[in-house]
Amino acid sequence: MQELHAAIASLPNKQAKRIYAHFILGMTKQDIARAEGVHEKVVRVAIERGLRRLEKILKNSL
Repeated sequence: MQELHAAIASLPNKQAKRIYAHFILGMTKQDIARAEGVHEKVVRVAIERGLRRLEKILKNSL
């Protein structure tokens, strides 16, 4: 669990916040977009990129 938190903390701030809001707080991508005043696609792409980065970080730590 510590590795996951460290990996999320190493992401760019917006990616980390959006992943946290979506997966931990349970917000929809549309809700996040509305709260940030951006298009839903921007949030979706940021989350997808962040998850790919997380995967690489966690694979490298094993």
